[in-house]
Amino acid sequence: MSTRIAHRATWDVPAEEVYAELVDGDHLRARLKELGGKDPALVEHTVDASGARLELRHSVPVEFLPTAVRRFTGDDLVLDRVETWRVRTDGGYDGTFEVTVRGLPGTMTGTQKLTDSGGGAVTEIQGEATVSVPMVGGRIEKVVVEQVDALLDAEDAFTRRRLEKR
Repeated sequence: MSTRIAHRATWDVPAEEVYAELVDGDHLRARLKELGGKDPALVEHTVDASGARLELRHSVPVEFLPTAVRRFTGDDLVLDRVETWRVRTDGGYDGTFEVTVRGLPGTMTGTQKLTDSGGGAVTEIQGEATVSVPMVGGRIEKVVVEQVDALLDAEDAFTRRRLEKR
């Protein structure tokens, strides 16, 4: 069984500007410092003309986790996230993501898309979380999806503030 995640964000600037910000190393380090929990890290940062590959580590403090999740993680929920972006020849960007949660037998995977829309841009993320734990896997998936969705909202707000300062 798996739990779906869908996230959408709109931007007041073109996709090219949003993408440049989203894959910028300084942006990522500042975002992790503000939103990444204990010991966040930009583990990998590769950007070239064809796209990007990013590996980030976040954590969610244990006090925000239900007991069912704490039994498996023991401490903070540590999310290891790998994102890829590919520049489309017709404009915009396509990508993938994979999130693994330390201590939990499962993953969250999906796609991400950044396209121009009107005078701005739109980011769309689709995916699903799968936690292979009998009887409580669905509850844990729901918690992971909620935490990741809240993180995406916070990251969008952070990115908007950075784009406004440009």
